[in-house]
This record gives sequence, C-alpha cells and structure tokens, in this order.
Amino acid sequence: MAGGSGTRFWPASRDYLPKQFLKITGARTMLEETIARVEPLTQLTRIFPVVGQAHAEITRELLSGMPVQTLIEPVGRNTAACIGLAALHIKRSSEDEPIVVLPADHFIGDLNGFTRTISAGADLARSGAIIMLGITPNRPETGYGYIKTAGENGRSSGQIYYSVERFVEKPDYQTALDYLANGNYLWNSGIFIFTARTILSQIQACMPVLYQGLMEIENSIGTTDYDRVLNRVYSQLPSVSIDYGVMEKTALPVYVFRGDFGWSDVGSWHALYELRDSEHDEDGNLMLGNAVVVDSKSNLVYSVTGRTVALLGVEGLVVVDTPDALMVAEINRSQDVKILQEMFKRITK
Repeated sequence: MAGGSGTRFWPASRDYLPKQFLKITGARTMLEETIARVEPLTQLTRIFPVVGQAHAEITRELLSGMPVQTLIEPVGRNTAACIGLAALHIKRSSEDEPIVVLPADHFIGDLNGFTRTISAGADLARSGAIIMLGITPNRPETGYGYIKTAGENGRSSGQIYYSVERFVEKPDYQTALDYLANGNYLWNSGIFIFTARTILSQIQACMPVLYQGLMEIENSIGTTDYDRVLNRVYSQLPSVSIDYGVMEKTALPVYVFRGDFGWSDVGSWHALYELRDSEHDEDGNLMLGNAVVVDSKSNLVYSVTGRTVALLGVEGLVVVDTPDALMVAEINRSQDVKILQEMFKRITK
C-alpha cells in the first residue's frame, strides 16, 4: 500500500512526494526498500504496489525495469478499498495463495526475522484465517491502535501465534501506560496476511456496499472498459479502514504474531533521528546532506538542495532544507510539523 500522502515529514514530503517516495531510511526510497524486503518471499511479478493517481508517473519512473504489477487508485478510499482492489487482481491467478499486505512507508531492521514471521503467518493463512502482525510496545505510545491478545493459540513454523480478543483505538497516555504494563497488548502494525478468497468473502460479509462496487470493477478487469469503470466506481466506494470495516467485525478467526523484527513506522523527524542512531556523530548529530556543525549536538539536518547547512552552538534542532522551503524546529516537536504544512499551503495558494 503506497497511496498515502502523509504530512509528518514536511517540507521534504508533499502531496506530490509523500514519505514512501523519500530516501530517508537509506539510499533507496521507502517504496523501493519495501519491495526489496519481500523479494526473498516471492517473484517480482507477484508484487502489486497500489498507488494514487497523483503518484502514478513517479512510481513508473522509480520502478522502471521492475516487472511488478502497479495498480492505480483514481482517488484514495482508505485501506479496505485499496486491499479489495488488489485482491481482485491477485485472485485471477492466486485465489488461495496468501497475500501479504504491507504499508510502503515502514522500516524493518531485522530482515531475517521479518521473513521468518511472514512465512509462518502465510502458512497459517492458507487455513482461511486472517493473520495480523503486532509489535511488542516499548513505550506508552498514544499514536497507534492496539491489539489485545487472548493467549497463545498455537504455533506455525515454530512461531507462536495468539488469538485476538479485541482491537483498541489510539489510547490516552495513562491507558497506554496500563497497556504497556499489562503485556497482552500489541501495537497494530498494519501488516496483514490472508488469501484473496478469504478477504473478499469477509468484505462481502462485513462491507456489502464495498463488495458490490468491487464486483462491478472485477467484471471489467482485462477489458477495454477497465479504466472507465474503475474511475466511475472507485470514487463512490466507502472510505473505511480494513481494521474497522473487516477486522473488528469478521466472524473468522483472527490470529496475531509478535513482529519483533525492528519495526518502525518512522512517524516523525524525531523517530527518524532515533532510528538512525548508529549514524550519529560523537555529539549526537545526524547529517543527511551537506552540513557543517560547530559546538552543536543532538541535531538532525536533512538537505536535498546541495547547499551547505551550517550549525553553530545549537542543540536539539531538526533542519530540513528543500528548494522552496526551509524548516527549523525543536526536534522534540517534530510531530507538530503538520501545522506548518497547513500554513504553507494557505500562503502558497
């Protein structure tokens, strides 16, 4: 899933260049990193990036030469429609093979651990169950949804999986502290595994309006009418997350594996600073671009302009230098950059 247009990495990320198209976790874009991550699990021809219409051209340029099957959403309609559209196309060749749904803007540190967990989940998904990957919390995070586990249910390829008792929306701080202490709560990573037959049957059962629209689209796949039907129908589909639309309502068994493989959703400049701590200099500065620092510590510089960014006697800043906007902020307030992004939109209209 690469259709989002996040604002938390402004001014580097924009509507036309969201986070998944940035090189912030390494030398490749996050979308390219996601594709590379799953190459050991499947063939490139069985990878389906789903992107928005606004990012179709940049995706084609970025992935040129890769035989992946890119799907274009005419408009964003949240994750249930995105997953349903992909399932329609995958169903044509692999109705009962496991589908792994991955956000294209996450970071995974332990690739071997990730591969093992995905493989174990895929084996279990062949039984018709819905599989989720949860992340063991290491802090009282209020920005994520949580999964409450109901105890061990079994093992797949040697890995324990748990029954899901319930899903919890983003909690307040005290509740998040309680979840952390409890030990039975996991962060919802947004990673799912199921077959096309399974997920489409549950969209039909839990979201009949969405299913009806998807069936209309399916009838046009492979015909000259596909683009016309997709454009007409897709904008009318309900905009609902797969979590709320299916996961919280399905009567099928939902199991969760602990994804202890160095996961991060890289949700802010501060999160990126912490993620790349091995690259900090001796004063804790992370320099991603042409930068000079003097008597400065614990700063992050990200520059794509080629200009030299010079820091003198400052601490705890994030400096983001782009061709048309320069941001300087306290790194601990990097979650608030969306305020600046909204202001920038208004003044540049």
